[in-house]
Amino acid sequence: MTMNTVHLNEGDLSLSYNQLMLLDDVTVDTLPEKRGVIMKHTEYLIKSRSFAASVQRRYTDFEVFYDLLITRFPYRMVPRLPPKKIGMTEHFIYQRRKALARFLNIISRHPTVRKDPLVQFFFTVEVHDFHIHMKDKFKSVLDEFVTNPDKDRIEAELNVASGDVNGMKGELNKMLASVTTLRDLSERWVARTKAQAYDLQLYSNELSMLGGEGQTVSAWSSHKGDAWSKLREGMRGLSAQFSNLSERVGRQRIEEESGILDNLLFLLDVLQSVKDLVDRREKGVNKEHQQAFNRVQHLKKQKGTLAASGQGAGAGINERIEQQESLINNIGLRNNFSILCLHWEMKQVYTYLSHFGVIWTAFVNSQLSSASELGALWQSTRNFTNIMTSAQSSAPVSYQPAHTTPSAPPSYTGPSFYDM
Repeated sequence: MTMNTVHLNEGDLSLSYNQLMLLDDVTVDTLPEKRGVIMKHTEYLIKSRSFAASVQRRYTDFEVFYDLLITRFPYRMVPRLPPKKIGMTEHFIYQRRKALARFLNIISRHPTVRKDPLVQFFFTVEVHDFHIHMKDKFKSVLDEFVTNPDKDRIEAELNVASGDVNGMKGELNKMLASVTTLRDLSERWVARTKAQAYDLQLYSNELSMLGGEGQTVSAWSSHKGDAWSKLREGMRGLSAQFSNLSERVGRQRIEEESGILDNLLFLLDVLQSVKDLVDRREKGVNKEHQQAFNRVQHLKKQKGTLAASGQGAGAGINERIEQQESLINNIGLRNNFSILCLHWEMKQVYTYLSHFGVIWTAFVNSQLSSASELGALWQSTRNFTNIMTSAQSSAPVSYQPAHTTPSAPPSYTGPSFYDM
């Protein structure tokens, strides 16, 4: 099939953080479950601002899309897909939807990858059995190196890539480890906020039960008078305030999850996608280069052995050596191309690190806003604690049984003991 070429263009990867984020904004919403031939499945409504399109996709469509992206762009960042699971819970579907949105935003904001016909097809075409049509249309796709018309410029462009690959890997691994730790800390932070909101509502429920208007007061209560009335009034007021506190802390949890945790997960997806790129490169082009080099060395050794024995090397061995050396040259060019792509992807990583500004701004703003509003709510609870405290000066009302003249016990009319 014919594939549009993607030119080497470092200018595309010299965008600022704001320019990169404005390239697209993709939203993913969950549609009601549909029952298939065997089991139910979830569909997603995908909207892209830059492609000006809205399409429906299943998880299977994402899987085929991912495989084709890796084939087409082996030396570019391609984020991992969230895991597949049978018997999904609502929470799992919710988290997977957000992960798919991160996946698509990273792809649609990549200055090079987003221009490819494969990406345009995914975001704009709506057809039944989409994954089958997409796989058939792009099944013969060639990778970016093969279709790139700028191979002659690779050596020149490679001079721009400063630093060695191992050094870059070290930087990447440190960043990945730090962001992973921050993700774990943020998950615990959000979990604590969620637990606090839940506990505050439990306080509200118990206070409401104790101070309820419909509560019957036992005659044995030593505070059935004004004191107990004040205590119940205070508890009812506190119940309403604790409910308000729970609602505000619940909103704080949402702010922390969307502003801090989700953005850290986005940054983590970016870093992990480049780490996966490094691994693909080492398992692919580096391994192929070493294998071809070893084959040439073996053939040359075999040629020398034959020459030493007086048998002559023969045209066959010379031809095979030339083929392997040609292969090495091509692999070497591919290796240089992969290094150049890796250099550019790392530039994009450093651009994305500005996302930390979004994360910590959201963190600080959520704490300041919450502290201010929660402080006001806690302050207002004093009105009700003061009412309850005033009950301490109320004298208890002791139980006084009614004065009545005791009546004679009823006479026994049953059989006498002596009659038994």
